[in-house]
Amino acid sequence: MKVMLINSPNPVGKDKRNANFALFPHMGIVQLATRVRKSFEGEVEVKIVDGGIYPLEKILQQITEDKPDLVGISVLTPSYEEGLKIALYAKESGAKVVLGDDHAIFFPELILSKRPYVDYIIINDVGEQPFVELIESLLGRRTFDRVCSLAYRSHGTIKQNPKKAYNLSDLNIVPDLDFIAKDLNIYSDRYYQAFGHLHGGPIKIVTINNARGCENWFKRCSYCSIADLRINCGSPKQFWSTVDSYHENYGINLFFEVYDSFTASPNYIKMLLDAMPLHIASKIENGDIEFMVYARTRGLLRTNTMEYLRRLGVRRVNIGLDSGSSKMLIAQRKNHTTNETNIEALKLIQQNQMTVHGSFMLGALGESEETAQQTLDHIKQSLTEVTFSSLEISMLYPLPNSPIWDILINFDKPQFYRSKAEIDEVLATMGIQVSEAVRQDIALRYKSEDSFNSEQLRNDWYKNYTHITQDYVQERILEVDRLLEPQRVRTGRNAG
Repeated sequence: MKVMLINSPNPVGKDKRNANFALFPHMGIVQLATRVRKSFEGEVEVKIVDGGIYPLEKILQQITEDKPDLVGISVLTPSYEEGLKIALYAKESGAKVVLGDDHAIFFPELILSKRPYVDYIIINDVGEQPFVELIESLLGRRTFDRVCSLAYRSHGTIKQNPKKAYNLSDLNIVPDLDFIAKDLNIYSDRYYQAFGHLHGGPIKIVTINNARGCENWFKRCSYCSIADLRINCGSPKQFWSTVDSYHENYGINLFFEVYDSFTASPNYIKMLLDAMPLHIASKIENGDIEFMVYARTRGLLRTNTMEYLRRLGVRRVNIGLDSGSSKMLIAQRKNHTTNETNIEALKLIQQNQMTVHGSFMLGALGESEETAQQTLDHIKQSLTEVTFSSLEISMLYPLPNSPIWDILINFDKPQFYRSKAEIDEVLATMGIQVSEAVRQDIALRYKSEDSFNSEQLRNDWYKNYTHITQDYVQERILEVDRLLEPQRVRTGRNAG
């Protein structure tokens, strides 16, 4: 059996790419491939194609050449349309098609009802075991109703099998970099062109994902659409075994732990320190191994956190600073984050000789010209406090499975608010008034869709739920770009 795993491309133009766009491998499909090969030994052949570095045409060509029996496609909301093109082509080429990742998890029934060329959807954020069970079914060893977390068609109806919560401490296989060995230099070269000046020598990079979740899981940020935010930590021993193996066998010396966010688990950080082998500690001290992590400012301000990160070899920190307005930070549900905590955290980062990738956003619920200007002033102050490796300011884009999606689309049956009445209270607090007719009209436009016109969706949000225009936001973004240009700080955009 031949299996091809594809990370769907994000077709955004250069003016809409975030600062870290396609600089790191998509390790989710590498982990999936590793698990399949381990489970089926020589029975199943697996190949990987990352749309982050290969265009759609190359992916389709690879399908033609390899003739896979099963094509698995990872789709996020911004990459979903390209994923559908791949799915259709794969189906017409004779393959079974399965979708996974966040966007597919959000809309399994809609996708299967509208897209006859999609056969299955894995509706679990930890998809390795369900994917293996799906292959077992295709090999005739298991019935489809016994595949965990699978959405599929059966006798004219759409079925969704129960989901299971998998613990990474029990089930977190180490991705085999042999699957992407030929591509590792592509990522590293791209990274070095962007950020090589921050390092003392050549850099070889990879992402590592030994833990998942966020400390804000109980009240997620207004724009957050991550499928599963529960804290889920893997084995510290396995973490260091992976680092050691990648460093020795592939020369990897910069590891981006994409746990969102790393500061969510103080106990896990301490366990990593306690489990760190002496020879790894020596390499970190000598600068031979470095780490990059996601963090929240309030997490960084906990006692001992910065000391622990320094001992772990963290040299770059990704932070969603989001706004310079306390009012907007509340609107974004930032869980007691303030301008003051942001600045305090940036000062600590600078004291510990780390650099920051910082991101800001304009267009939260109730955003006004006054609050946007406060954000620009905050950016200017932040630049005096810390060395930024990159700083991006983006237009808010409403994403499914977020509190903003509840406000805009699912207000009658919200997922992240107690009721429509609570949403109405939030709107009133932010000075937003939208007639019921307009709200229902917007909701009807998207409720039965699995793909969206991004410009129309953004227009609906800015016109009705903010006090600013998109043109005003674009002007402020250009202002930040001009501010950063002489400082060798990389800029970017978040596209969705």
